[in-house]
Amino acid sequence: MIVLYVLLALAAFLVISYFVAKEFYKAAVARGWPHKKYFWLCFLLPPAGYLLVVALPDRGGPALGSFVSDDLPEL
Repeated sequence: MIVLYVLLALAAFLVISYFVAKEFYKAAVARGWPHKKYFWLCFLLPPAGYLLVVALPDRGGPALGSFVSDDLPEL
């Protein structure tokens, strides 16, 4: 019975880790770093991979202009 709980916990950890790593990979791509290694670093080494993606410098990725609204008035 305990083996079943351990397997369910491991499966839940892998699924959650996959989705979190996918989001951190999207953040790395938005910063201009479109390498799959950032997904794998976040998936295989969660805390270190997360910190690495957070510390990446901005290289002007594709989502850079999406944060600027044309509706804002000129100052």
